[in-house]
Amino acid sequence: MFHSRGFKALLATVFVMLGILIYSAGAGGSSVFASTLGQVFTPMQKVSTVISNNAAASVNRSAEDLEQENRELKKEVDAMRAKLIDYYQVKQENEQYRTFLELKNENKDFTFVAGSVVGRDPNDLFYSFTVDKGSLAGVTVNSPVITESGVVGWVSSVSSTFCEVTTMLSAETSIAALDQGTRESGVISSNIKLAEQGLVKLNYLAADTKVKEGDLIVTSGLGGLYPKNLPVGKVKSIGPEEYNVSYMAVVEPFVNVKTVRDVFIITGFLGKGDVLEKVPEPSVPDAEASK
Repeated sequence: MFHSRGFKALLATVFVMLGILIYSAGAGGSSVFASTLGQVFTPMQKVSTVISNNAAASVNRSAEDLEQENRELKKEVDAMRAKLIDYYQVKQENEQYRTFLELKNENKDFTFVAGSVVGRDPNDLFYSFTVDKGSLAGVTVNSPVITESGVVGWVSSVSSTFCEVTTMLSAETSIAALDQGTRESGVISSNIKLAEQGLVKLNYLAADTKVKEGDLIVTSGLGGLYPKNLPVGKVKSIGPEEYNVSYMAVVEPFVNVKTVRDVFIITGFLGKGDVLEKVPEPSVPDAEASK
C-alpha cells in the first residue's frame, strides 16, 4: 500500500495542505481557513488512529498465544490423519471379509484364517515372508497359504502369534498339480533361475504331453497337503527337462508372491491327511517306451 500511486498522491496532498496551513498561521491567516483545514484532516486522523490501534493489537499478540494456536492446529491435523488411517484399515478389513465369505461359499469344507504380511527376508532368493497369525489361530506347519487368486505357498514354521511362509517359488516346494483341461498330472516346483523370473514348473510330463501354452494348472489334492482345484497358474511354455527324459511346463503363477500383502491360511479341509515328506512322482515312461 505504501508504494502505491494513490498513497503517494495522498501524501503529497497532505504536505501541500500542511504547507498552506503553516504559511497561513505565519501570515496571520483567517481562522476560517484553519477551520476548513481542521475539517479536512480530522477524518484522516481518525482513520490513522484505527489503523494504528489495530497494528498495535496485532503486534502485542504474544509468542505464547501463537504457539498455543499452532499446537491446537497440529492436534486437529493429527486427529484427521488418524481418522484417515482408520478409514483405510476398515476398508482393507472389509475387503478381506468379502473375499473370506466368497472363498467360504465356494469351499464350504475349508477352515482358514486371514493374515497380513508383516515381514520379508531380503536375503531369501525365494521371497519367503512372515504372517501375523500363528498357532493360537490354528496355524500349523505345512498349512497351505493362498489368496483369492490362487496358491502362494505353505507354512514352514510357526510360533504362537506368527508364522513363516515358504513360497511356491522355493526349491523346497512340491505341490501335486494337474492340467485342468487335459487332466495330466505332475508336480509344481521351482529353482533359482525360474524364481528370479517369478515362475514355477510342472514336472514329470510325458514326451507326448497334450499340455499346451495357455492351459490352466490347478492343485490335484494328492499328498494331503493342498485341497484340490486351487488355481496355481497358466502354462507359459513346454519343453524337455534338463536332466531326464520327461517334459515340463513352465507356469506363470496367478499370485505374485513377491508383492502379496494379504493371505489366507487353510487350517483344515475335507480330505486333509498326513502330509507326505515328498509328493510322489508320477510314473514317466522311459526313453525306449516313449518311442
